[in-house]
Amino acid sequence: MLFTASAHAQTGGAGNRAAAEALFNQGRALVGSGNFSEACSKFEASEQLDPGLGTLLNLADCYEKLGKTASAWAEYREAIPLARAAGSTVRQNFATQRAQALESRLSTITIRATSSDEDPKMVDIRRDGIAVQAAELGSPIPVDPGPHTVEAVAPGKQKWSTQVEVRDASKVAVEVPALLALSSSSGAPSDAKRIVAPPLEAAPRSGAGSGQRTVAIGAGAVGLAGVALGAVFGLSASSKWSDAKSHCSAYPYGCDAQSIDAHSSAKSRASISTVAFVVGGIALGGGAVLWFTAARSQEKNLAIGIAPGAALLRGSF
Repeated sequence: MLFTASAHAQTGGAGNRAAAEALFNQGRALVGSGNFSEACSKFEASEQLDPGLGTLLNLADCYEKLGKTASAWAEYREAIPLARAAGSTVRQNFATQRAQALESRLSTITIRATSSDEDPKMVDIRRDGIAVQAAELGSPIPVDPGPHTVEAVAPGKQKWSTQVEVRDASKVAVEVPALLALSSSSGAPSDAKRIVAPPLEAAPRSGAGSGQRTVAIGAGAVGLAGVALGAVFGLSASSKWSDAKSHCSAYPYGCDAQSIDAHSSAKSRASISTVAFVVGGIALGGGAVLWFTAARSQEKNLAIGIAPGAALLRGSF
């Protein structure tokens, strides 16, 4: 009578109730085979879909078998008023007796925050990822035996955390210290770090910069050729556009086959012209930089700075 799925609250639809009943039965089968961990998961899911007194008592019993004393105690305590409201004296007495038996075995964590100048409301203290309310500070809170993580964060402060091992029926206290202020060295690393290349080695005095100027001349020649090629194809594209329009009664409408061919040819030549101009411009720019940064004295100093969204080239001219 204690471990049936009856007395469910009629909060979900028929689909939810059917799924909850199936999960409940699966949980009972897993309990019978001694697989309490999976059984508890089934009962939890069933309770979420369609809360019920029977499911709640089964979940509490499952937690108790797993050694989760605080979780079991909390579920038994929740079942007591539900059983009273349902008029089930047997279930009420059962939940009351089990909750009382677990009270002597409860483990607790008491979290205290060290007073500081900062506003306590600005400090976010969490236990196992769950926010600790101000009313909980300084009070022993029942927890399941096992490892627990306590952490604290606040704006402009360094994060603090610790992990404690809580044994069965033990009382653990955790002191959260005043959080330290963030410094430039302890702050989050910046993604916009500047990388500066070391200066180039000094070139010999004799013939200083001649090799770099030779490369500059070559790059300039390529740039001029690119610009010239771009101009040629640009003029050709313009001519083809004119041919395309001449074979249309009202461009872009009423065009014959010759107009379509001319239009396609004009687009291709315009694309080649654009690429040639871009390559030529880059080559001319690179050649100019190489020419003017070529060393004229014994020492050549060229540095390159790179940062997100910006670049810096520095040298002697």
